[in-house]
Amino acid sequence: MIPDDYEGIIPDMRYFICRYSTPSWCIRNQVIDFVDLTYIFEGKVTYIVNGVPYEAEQGDLICIPKQSLRQANIDPDHHMAAYASNLRIYHIEGLDVSLPFPVHSKIGLRDDLLSLYQELNIEWMQKKPGYMMKVRAIFLTILHKYFSLLFYKDAAHPVNPHVQKALHFIHERYDCQIDVAGLAAMIDLNPSYFGTLFKKHTGVTVKEYVNRIRINNAENMLASSEFSIAEAALKCGFEDPFYFSKVFKKIKGYSPSKVKLV
Repeated sequence: MIPDDYEGIIPDMRYFICRYSTPSWCIRNQVIDFVDLTYIFEGKVTYIVNGVPYEAEQGDLICIPKQSLRQANIDPDHHMAAYASNLRIYHIEGLDVSLPFPVHSKIGLRDDLLSLYQELNIEWMQKKPGYMMKVRAIFLTILHKYFSLLFYKDAAHPVNPHVQKALHFIHERYDCQIDVAGLAAMIDLNPSYFGTLFKKHTGVTVKEYVNRIRINNAENMLASSEFSIAEAALKCGFEDPFYFSKVFKKIKGYSPSKVKLV
């Protein structure tokens, strides 16, 4: 599986804990029938997975696949604190799924992850009616963070506030005339500098980003069967339907006439 195949995964949480280890804490050597996903936010610990040792510390992620032989030992001088999850992952079609993360990853100590885990811990401890629905929702957001950091590379650094402001404008006014000069003037930056800054944080130019947003919205309109190709093109900022079709096919790999109706 490649990361894009994980869009339909569903986490089935079996056990969750905010663990503050004691001096004698350990995990005995045993085969697990679940995925162990542990995010360490204090101290150090040694995991041994299928005979291979992994020295983990603050800011590291441990992902141990189902049916692995697992054990762990604490560093007596650096007691570990971690959020540990034992779960199974299924695809929406019912298949059992293994996460594609390495056993040991350097994630870093991140406020966004800690905040999500804190929220998850509150829901798990309170166990109010319907809590598992909330737990799955929060944990999916956590998994998305890990995918972003390890595969998509779009969440490793916070988005620059100037770029964030431009993104908000684009998503709200994608049907209008948008270019680098206009966006740069709106946030009081030099156009050349802003263009470079935008690509650094998004991976694409302003024009490429705007076209992607327009085409995605146009595809939604076409799938609803409420709009013709010309109408969808115009509502998404394309005055020329032929140019729209050309850009659509370049981005999507198929023509707008091939969009499946909902």
